[in-house]
Amino acid sequence: MIRREYTGNARRARNYIWNAAGRYDFEPPYLAFYPTGEVDMYVNLVLGLAVKWFDMDRLTDFFDSYKSSRSADEYDEFLWLGIENCVYAKELPERPILAQLRIDRANDFFRIQNSLSRQQVEMQSMAVYDQQAARWSEILGRHVLLAGKKRKMYEFLKFDGNLDTEGLIARMNEFFEEFFRFTPGISEEKRSFRLADSLRRGFGKRRGSSEKLMVRTADGGGITDKDVLLTHTAGMRYGFAPDKKDEDYIRACFGDCTYSDAEMRILEEALCTDADAACRLWVVKQQKNGIEAGALMSAGTTNAKTSDIQTQSGIDNSAVSRNTSIAKDARDFLTKVAEQRRRNKKYCEKNALMISESIKRLSAALGTLFESYSRHLPEKARAGRLVARNAYRLSVVHDPYVFLRDGDETENNIRVTLLLDASMSRLYSQEKIAAEAYVIASSLERIHIPLEILSYRTIRGFTVIEKLKECSEKRADSVLRYTAGGWNRDSLAFRTVGRMIREEDLNRTQSHILLILTDASPNDSMPIASGGRLGGKEYEGELSVREARKAVSALREDGIRTSAIFLGSSAHLDNVHQIFGKEYVRIQTIAQLADGVSELIAMMLRESPPD
Repeated sequence: MIRREYTGNARRARNYIWNAAGRYDFEPPYLAFYPTGEVDMYVNLVLGLAVKWFDMDRLTDFFDSYKSSRSADEYDEFLWLGIENCVYAKELPERPILAQLRIDRANDFFRIQNSLSRQQVEMQSMAVYDQQAARWSEILGRHVLLAGKKRKMYEFLKFDGNLDTEGLIARMNEFFEEFFRFTPGISEEKRSFRLADSLRRGFGKRRGSSEKLMVRTADGGGITDKDVLLTHTAGMRYGFAPDKKDEDYIRACFGDCTYSDAEMRILEEALCTDADAACRLWVVKQQKNGIEAGALMSAGTTNAKTSDIQTQSGIDNSAVSRNTSIAKDARDFLTKVAEQRRRNKKYCEKNALMISESIKRLSAALGTLFESYSRHLPEKARAGRLVARNAYRLSVVHDPYVFLRDGDETENNIRVTLLLDASMSRLYSQEKIAAEAYVIASSLERIHIPLEILSYRTIRGFTVIEKLKECSEKRADSVLRYTAGGWNRDSLAFRTVGRMIREEDLNRTQSHILLILTDASPNDSMPIASGGRLGGKEYEGELSVREARKAVSALREDGIRTSAIFLGSSAHLDNVHQIFGKEYVRIQTIAQLADGVSELIAMMLRESPPD
């Protein structure tokens, strides 16, 4: 898939393009990668050959002419199939090796498809997949299984090798008119509404209406080179307002919201504004009985009646019970949560010695740091600070104890919140994240620092905040229920957690530290609302980083010391710096946790509190 973004393999991809183009004095407008993150050598060569044979400024202008379309990503994929056929025919006489490279690319296509998870397959555009599969099947000598309009489109995309730039653009315009009744350069808002065309094209696929929690168990050892990169595929480009069916799905997976409907309306009116205007919120305490139900099902009770499973899970709901599709998806999710919890526990048991040593080191370091932030509780005394309201007692009842002084008993004035990114991009780091959170929680518990642990993800337009551990809980084991799956709308999650912190400390009597364990890659299927309307720019890349940075700045301005524990790919180092400034630490192994977290908190405490 061609993406307008760079990853850690960007240098290698650019070299392929420069080599094919025969020049090194330009920045490629696109780079090509497989869904797994591997560099797509052949398609990068095609990109370079396009630079060689065509006027790329003209082609880029053409691609930009339809970028506001809801199906822009899908159109890109179709057109590059046509361009591939064209430049292959042009270049083959000069580079006979292209024939073998093309065959290798065809084999890679089917190899990659077979390795994708079910969720990644579901996120693909089937229209694009059909055309790609047909192209690479024919190259491998297989039968092309297409008919009707799909077959006609397939033949049309075999662009002739004799085309020049103007001929290519003309051919691409013909493609749009023939198959989509669409003219690039005319925005969809300005285009006159024609009923026949709308019926022919349909109204598109509602973004997220078929999204399931993108969860599966995987090696969670934290190999960041395998970070899952979620992309916004064609057919899911314009937004929707989450409806009752979406809410039923969220309730089925996570349980009832801890806030009442009236409280949630107030919360959403305050937080779901501007870029997040179309979004919803859901705050839950993860249900232990739901996990146990998942464990039962994974042990062989998956054929139980839907009503029985809902009751076991603590999510019995008439609307859910009536919808077998929602019930099945929730059942699958609970099963995977139970399996991931077992993996988390097994990982901690396997690394028990290292975890135990990390807890000892971190608790000792933090204990020293927080001592200066412990306050002595006042006690009555004959001298000290006069309590004005009690001054009368001195003369009336001859009570000399109308003063206060610092006593021997102390009380800690700091509270910590640990916020875990639970999106699918954390798929390959689940066990490691759970173990790191366990080390931090156990260390703070040893020195009696109040700690709550939350996780966040976004699915079907709902940003879900789960309470994995509350301040009142004395054991850290509950964090082992952590499971990754979904998208992540960081800005909305950060603001929501800040609001929750302040609501629990209305008198502002405590100093708050918010540690966010993140890969600094905010990405959501719901677009950024524009002018109060849906269908704005995608929540990804630079725009989503900017929104997250604004949310972090607002937290700090409100007096919440906010920093990041970065566990992610090197490709996102610039993101974490933009969002959190200097207040972050990169942790690659649990052994680094004690030193890294203690140094980070020391830096936070040295900084002057925000005004």
